[in-house]
Amino acid sequence: MSTKFDRFCLSSCLAFRYVTVSGKSWKKGLAPEYPHVELAEQIAVGTAGEVDEALAKLLGFIAKQPGVAVLLSGGIDSAIVASYMPKGTLAITIDFEAEGAVGESVAASRYAEKMGLDHRIVKVSWDDYQGTMDGLMRRKNAPLHAVEPALFKAASYAASQGVDTLVLGNGADSTFGGLDKLLSRDWTFDDFVRRYTFVDPTKALKEPVDILKIYEPYRTPDGIDFIAFLKTVHGLGIVQAFGNAIGAAGCKTAQPFEDLKLNHPLDLTRIRAGESKYILRELFSRRYDGMKPAEKIPFARPMDQWLKDWRGPRREEFLSPFPVAAFTGDQKWIIYCLERFLNLAETL
Repeated sequence: MSTKFDRFCLSSCLAFRYVTVSGKSWKKGLAPEYPHVELAEQIAVGTAGEVDEALAKLLGFIAKQPGVAVLLSGGIDSAIVASYMPKGTLAITIDFEAEGAVGESVAASRYAEKMGLDHRIVKVSWDDYQGTMDGLMRRKNAPLHAVEPALFKAASYAASQGVDTLVLGNGADSTFGGLDKLLSRDWTFDDFVRRYTFVDPTKALKEPVDILKIYEPYRTPDGIDFIAFLKTVHGLGIVQAFGNAIGAAGCKTAQPFEDLKLNHPLDLTRIRAGESKYILRELFSRRYDGMKPAEKIPFARPMDQWLKDWRGPRREEFLSPFPVAAFTGDQKWIIYCLERFLNLAETL
């Protein structure tokens, strides 16, 4: 079999959830836009007080602009940025509609009430995903990260309320040690590749290609510089997903954590002892008068429920029979979405 689509693009989207090499095309004339990050001078911070001062400066300017809202989840990152918004600012929380779905609106409502924000909940269903994903994929020229249809609906609601800028808590995890499972130990190169790769292309595609070249620049004599990998390869995929979904609704983003950098290495001992994002946890406690933050699953899409009856892809690029039971709900999503994109791409 020889697929009409670029084999690296197929493998990269499964492994990293986006095409990680600039200039690659699915086929002639069909290239995804490579994630673009504005290179701005970052503010060096090392303590909760310094983060507080920097965010007050950054968000003080943003909050003065008209048409600003905050995307407020149940986690501390967005709660912190929300705490710098003026009273009455629109705060939007996404709630997924599925039996047993993890909801964030209860925690988010506590933060909004504390800060006097105008809290609105946007309900997102599987029908919303089905109805918007093709348009979002056409705009992106690529399959979607699982957050994108939900973000698009939230941003569309914001736009309907006169909002043109959404303030996000993105960027905190990679800078302040929020990816605690990936920071849980010092990895060998091979172990990290196995742990991080989202879907191993060899377990899904008939003709996978080697994805190790994406990891190779981060190889060290003792293993891998996984912190640098997470800040670049991981981070770019998130930037692309949020930019596509929110931009499609006609909004732009403000991401103040992206403008910060640590002036010292992360204290991995503290993180591995259970203190993930220890600097931000201290700042949260200050901003919310000792309120205990909610423990949450980051942006927990109910893909296990939504795709429980999906039987796997049928296109020739995929293994047959396809071992659909071997994959989690979020893994099923990227496989499902890739197949749907390929069907769509044949018409483009």
